[in-house]
Amino acid sequence: MIYYILLPFATILLVVLQITLADIFFSGWLILELTLIAVIYAGFRLDLVKGITLACVMGFVFDCLSGAPPGLFTLFYLLIFLLVFFVSLRIASEKLYIIAFVGMICSLLESLALVLLYAFVFQLELSGDVLLVSVLQALLTSILSVGVFYAMSRTEGLRYGKTIQASQRTWTGGVSPKT
Repeated sequence: MIYYILLPFATILLVVLQITLADIFFSGWLILELTLIAVIYAGFRLDLVKGITLACVMGFVFDCLSGAPPGLFTLFYLLIFLLVFFVSLRIASEKLYIIAFVGMICSLLESLALVLLYAFVFQLELSGDVLLVSVLQALLTSILSVGVFYAMSRTEGLRYGKTIQASQRTWTGGVSPKT
């Protein structure tokens, strides 16, 4: 229950941190996709109900604080969570190169969807740097996702005495008994 109470506050802090760090380090040129990394982490480690809740809350808060069209990132994060969740059921997700690859693919898919949306729906002229920025952002996201997964693995090891492996996730339809 405490998870659902603290989630909106933690999400607001994460989105504000993400926007602030992107402005400090890259002057708004690149975005540190910390919320996307959190959604990918949820897809690999959380059950279905908690992960969907996290993806929807993160997307909603990011929509509200970034000025994006309402529901845009909520939909993207929900689709990315579902994609990663069902992929994690089929692969051994404790390998860091797989996490980096999934992070890069998810970032590229999100960038492609945003570029297509702004180009076709809003008829905005996009500069030629869109491809370069998308690739750099995907590389940054994949590197950061490996770092976050490694740090969380170490934190789980300190807290529980061993790391929680994704292959130990029991299939109960994705619904945890404690929700």
